[in-house]
Amino acid sequence: MRIPGLVVVVVVMGSWFAVSSARADKPVAAKAGAAMCVLTAADFKAAGVDKAGKPNPNVSDGGASAYCVYAGKSSATGGIELDVFFPAGSTPAEVKATEETAVGEMSASLQPIKLAGADGARWTPSAVSGGPEFAILVARRDKLVFVIGVPKHKDSRAQLSALGARVLARLAR
Repeated sequence: MRIPGLVVVVVVMGSWFAVSSARADKPVAAKAGAAMCVLTAADFKAAGVDKAGKPNPNVSDGGASAYCVYAGKSSATGGIELDVFFPAGSTPAEVKATEETAVGEMSASLQPIKLAGADGARWTPSAVSGGPEFAILVARRDKLVFVIGVPKHKDSRAQLSALGARVLARLAR
């Protein structure tokens, strides 16, 4: 009886590794719409952000912009959110303008943060936009700009850094 159970466990684990490898081998391309909601509830939980669920995407710009809400209505109202703009423009100046627009929507001053693989990243643990304080990361790489907003927490910097690294790993260069 124990051997068949062991076989099932091995098959399940083998399947998990196959799925994980496929995700790592095939990053999500630009203009992929809802597929750009690359973070999962498990990613948020692993980073220490509670209450994230399956993303509720709102896609625009022909699939180049995805607003992914994982809890609540938005990060500005106490929820959890990932916004992806990919491509964020057709020229470096347009991409930078998209990044500056995202930064300019914050009520707090964003400070530089190191994020491996990003061309630039800024964050704050205390943004306000009509609701409770929340932490936010705005990052740019090539033609990709993304914003992650989570409820304020004593470990917000580490949470956003971990989540930002996952976004960069899962979206194509």
